[in-house]
Amino acid sequence: MKGYPEYFATKKDYENILRDFPEWRKRVKKELKILKAIKDNKVTRAVAPINPEDPESDWITEEIQNPFPKYKQKGFKTKKKLDDIIAEVEAKEKKVK
Repeated sequence: MKGYPEYFATKKDYENILRDFPEWRKRVKKELKILKAIKDNKVTRAVAPINPEDPESDWITEEIQNPFPKYKQKGFKTKKKLDDIIAEVEAKEKKVK
């Protein structure tokens, strides 16, 4: 691998970088904090068209719990898991100092 990754696709990507490249811990910690801060716990779902005769009409919508927020897409089961990894990184940073 050359340089810092442009994109982290999975939880395993974060774990591999933290394990193999300790010099990038601060950057990974920042990325994890950004991921945790994403407020995508609610999404809007289209329920039905306002005018069923006109497919271009607006839709009746409702807000629901997001079944697959970004942190889950990356492979973290809960935001608590993100907190745990951030805490591990911070503990390792303190050991280095």
